[in-house]
Amino acid sequence: ISPPPRSFIQPHLQSPLCMLWYCSITSGGCNHLSTLLQQNSNLTHLDLGLNHIGITGLKFLCEALKNPMCNLKCLWLWGCAITPFSSEILSSALGRNQSLVTLDLGQNSLGYSGIKMLCDTLKLHCSSLRTLRLKIDESDPRIQKLLKEIQEYDPQLTIESDDQDPTNNRPSSHDFIF
Repeated sequence: ISPPPRSFIQPHLQSPLCMLWYCSITSGGCNHLSTLLQQNSNLTHLDLGLNHIGITGLKFLCEALKNPMCNLKCLWLWGCAITPFSSEILSSALGRNQSLVTLDLGQNSLGYSGIKMLCDTLKLHCSSLRTLRLKIDESDPRIQKLLKEIQEYDPQLTIESDDQDPTNNRPSSHDFIF
């Protein structure tokens, strides 16, 4: 499916909340979103859950996150086909962004290497992030050690585990309610 036209996306960005859950948004749509987010958008909460944006789409969104004109406070990328390789791109953006408070990466297989990269970035940079949601392998002692270390380093940061039950309410959805 081709990316939605700018004329479709632009009106949604005038509101502080834009929920594009399962709308077939691809990397092309993320390119449009990134451009618009960097133009002093009012948008503070963006839900792109269940859109297979992949590495290229994430790269476009991270360009927006690095820009001081981007006002996003909550970004939901639940089930967006983000891989461990993408963590480097995301870590770079998190290291420069000072507005993001909630990041939902549930149902993305970041693995140990991806989670380690994110945790290392959060330890190195003073981050505004307060809620991070991840798909966590509870049986991996290395991941448990990482999570304990980041929790000790930043007790204000809440890390939520993805429970994989699609019938439950979205645990981070409270961040979308004003």
